[in-house]
Amino acid sequence: MELPNEPRGVPLAPSSRRAGHLLARRETLLGIAMTAPALLLIAGIYLYPAVMTVIYSLVDFDLVRLRVSRFVGFQHYLELLKSPGFVAVALRTLYFGSLIVALTSVVAFLIALLLNEPFRGRTLLRMVVLLPWAVPPVVAGVLWGQMFHAEMGFINAFLFRLGLIDQYRIWLGQPSTALHAIVIVEVWRALPFMVLFFLAGLQSLPGHLFEAASLDGANAWQRFGHVLLPLLAPIAIPLMMIQFVWSMKAFDTIFVLTRGGPARSTTTLNYFVYQEGFQFFDLGRASAAAYVLLALTVLMIAALYGLRWILGRRGVIDA
Repeated sequence: MELPNEPRGVPLAPSSRRAGHLLARRETLLGIAMTAPALLLIAGIYLYPAVMTVIYSLVDFDLVRLRVSRFVGFQHYLELLKSPGFVAVALRTLYFGSLIVALTSVVAFLIALLLNEPFRGRTLLRMVVLLPWAVPPVVAGVLWGQMFHAEMGFINAFLFRLGLIDQYRIWLGQPSTALHAIVIVEVWRALPFMVLFFLAGLQSLPGHLFEAASLDGANAWQRFGHVLLPLLAPIAIPLMMIQFVWSMKAFDTIFVLTRGGPARSTTTLNYFVYQEGFQFFDLGRASAAAYVLLALTVLMIAALYGLRWILGRRGVIDA
């Protein structure tokens, strides 16, 4: 540290250095004291449950006496992985999250392209696109449940009038359609977030690159594939990571619309954890399933990071 009136390059006296170290130490302690309440709150909300979940996954917990009855190690994990039903739930969860991310990314990107163009009513349309963000998840589930209703639902009536179906269908009561109906609801809920960031990314792109590509003879598809997508990929991949995490945590929509049915066709890992922990009161299996869900989420995020690294190394995108 240098004194305010001391010329640059002149070494400080030992007393001045001690004063500087003392001042830096006081500032550090002050910073720790000011952030300690927030850190303790975060530790209480996140760290403590995470540690206890690890413990529960390795033991048999007696809910009557509220104590650990015995240590079982990785028995809960092995039982889950050996169960065909659980493997089906895990694969369904990966399919569910991947489909939501893919559909949301494509639809949000197309909407952002539309909203990036000047036309009359663009401001109003931007407000309409953001409306799903303001609807609480439970309310959204109830509304979509009415729309998917087999007899009085808007979706059946609309498709029947268009001639796309020859009879009303029970969308939420058939294993082949129930999961995809929930995917539609989750995509609808996730669109505002993705559209907002895609639109911000499009508006931040340098326009002179597109003009230069056009002067070089590139058509619209070439400008889209060789200029727009590489510039937008560093924004799109992190958005896809966030959306995948949110998709893996989906619970409200499943709880309101199907409760994991029919025939467990809409039971994802997050809902499986709820069933094991709060319906069957098996904290060991629920905790183990929760960490399997965490592992799958981390693997998918690592895969997306790897994709971004490969594209960056090949010069496809700006790493």
